[in-house]
Amino acid sequence: MRSPAVMTGYHKAATRIPPLKNPFTADGYYSTGDVFRRDENGFHFFVGRSDDMFVSGGENIYPGEVEKLLETHPAVQQAAVLPVEDEIKGFKPAAFVVLRAGSSATAEALKAHALAHAPAFQHPRWIWFLDALPLATTNKIDRAALIAEAKRRVAQGGT
Repeated sequence: MRSPAVMTGYHKAATRIPPLKNPFTADGYYSTGDVFRRDENGFHFFVGRSDDMFVSGGENIYPGEVEKLLETHPAVQQAAVLPVEDEIKGFKPAAFVVLRAGSSATAEALKAHALAHAPAFQHPRWIWFLDALPLATTNKIDRAALIAEAKRRVAQGGT
């Protein structure tokens, strides 16, 4: 994006925040890192962030897209999708799911739901259920903690 409203820096650089990777392109556009898809009617839909994307067998997977898909299942309240290392594919998607109060679902049912409504490469190979997703100090989902937990569970046989 490019706009006069986009902040290009701090006045006189009076900040102790370490400089981040320059998000501006050579022609003055600001790269947000957000990824959108445009449908056949010209509408744009947020898919995820480019820094969240991972590759599985040559296919780009955006966790936010798979999370939204899982959350269309009537039993799912919230989902977090993340990459798990794989020797052949590079990474495979895994999901932690919080079910709606009074609802029930199996991992197999949620995998079938994903396979029925999206490309096969996107479906989570492992689905684990939690009462709540862990939050970091920023009050966002603690993806680092979930990745570590997924790694531990896969190492123990996937359960």
